[in-house]
Amino acid sequence: MSPMLVVSVVNIFSVPFFVRHLGPEMYALWFYVITFSGMFGFSDLGIGSAVGRYIGVALGKGDHQAVREYWGTGNLIALPLLAVSATLFAILGVWFGPKWFNVSPEHVGLLRGCFVAGGFGLFLNFYAQLWSYLSQAHLDFKYASVVRMASTLIQLLPSIAIAWVTPNPFWIICWGVVVSVAQLVVMVAYARRRYGTGFEFGAARMARAREMASFTAKTFATLVAGSFLASIDRVVLGKYASSTEFTHYTVSGNVGMRLQSLGSAVMGPVFHNTSRAVGQGKQSSAAAIFDEMFFFMFGWYLLAAIWAAVWHPVLLRLWLGQDLGAQIAPLFPPLVLAYCITAMGGISSVQLAPMNQVGVGLCFNIATGLLTAAGVWFGWRMGGLEGAVYGFLASRVVFILQDLYVIRLVNARGWLASQVWRQIAAQGLVGALFSTAYLFAAKDSYWLLILAALHGSCVAAWLLRVYLRRYLWTSRPANLAETP
Repeated sequence: MSPMLVVSVVNIFSVPFFVRHLGPEMYALWFYVITFSGMFGFSDLGIGSAVGRYIGVALGKGDHQAVREYWGTGNLIALPLLAVSATLFAILGVWFGPKWFNVSPEHVGLLRGCFVAGGFGLFLNFYAQLWSYLSQAHLDFKYASVVRMASTLIQLLPSIAIAWVTPNPFWIICWGVVVSVAQLVVMVAYARRRYGTGFEFGAARMARAREMASFTAKTFATLVAGSFLASIDRVVLGKYASSTEFTHYTVSGNVGMRLQSLGSAVMGPVFHNTSRAVGQGKQSSAAAIFDEMFFFMFGWYLLAAIWAAVWHPVLLRLWLGQDLGAQIAPLFPPLVLAYCITAMGGISSVQLAPMNQVGVGLCFNIATGLLTAAGVWFGWRMGGLEGAVYGFLASRVVFILQDLYVIRLVNARGWLASQVWRQIAAQGLVGALFSTAYLFAAKDSYWLLILAALHGSCVAAWLLRVYLRRYLWTSRPANLAETP
């Protein structure tokens, strides 16, 4: 999680620079392309997830020849598929983008150019993701995280300078393509050196393709639903909201998306360790994996949601300035809470595939997307942008239902554990006590930052107490053992 935390913090602090240098319309145009890219999350047709799962099972069995065959087969299938998907992305973006998104007529050509450049980025990012699956299947999570952190920082920091000099999102996207090429070269070289694995086209087998076909098909359907419906809130708002309103929504949701990305750091370990457990015939350990990750993440996401709800007026003023911070303030707490719930749901989402429950995951994905579209549209009609935000929050109930399904499937505890509800009550009480500071100071007074830091530090220390105690307890016997 440490590399992800660094990336998230840098991303959050970069937002004001991008908004200031690009302006609301160029910033919105950039996110139109990013939103459309999110709808192409199915580009590898599920090959990456299938290869990761089958390689993990094969490694659990100690069958290294099967690992080469699965990897070579996946590589041979993924490359042409990704080329077709990237081309389709560019064509649809050029034709459909200006018709759907609210862009000024004089910027239609720029939007189309961004979609063409984005097509190259789509291909490279997804192919690099396939190599990331290879590393994670070998449980090399530290390397995968460090590569992601380095490539993101190398892409992001110069992008701020590009936005300042140009200010044009097309050149930002082009720089991202250059970084993606370098990232892919590094990952291929590392895999050859560390795992002795290259492209392995010669090891590809039709039998392995047929073996993975059913899993891949169900995963593909899940990805299609998830990719399109995961960004459906921004698609709906891109149609109805102005570029300024769309920018307010994306900026206020940026922190939530970064918090969610922190949660994605555990998805690789959950997916691949569960796959290995299945390969070793230890399906009962799935409950231990779920609970360990759930209890580790829950306290921190609860702190993030409560902390944002209590201190967002002064935090937004510090982050975005008085005017923009005040405009975004009503949207911020519900969006942060919504993304925190989504991040917690990522644990159950990623465990369904190794447990061969991809079809169930597809149903939950479709339900989430449809409820999101309905909630955002209805909320927009009833209460404008703020109503759309609360409609988005209401749709997150599907993730809680999915958690409950997996809890019952693997006999875990999760939401049903009494410690979860005790923690909600305790953190809620602490947040309520700190919120009484607003009786004595203006809601956006910088003096409140001292109390905000104290609030976060106290709860963080309480959450870390178990790990600190465990470290001290395990180190003491080692020292005593050295004493004659």
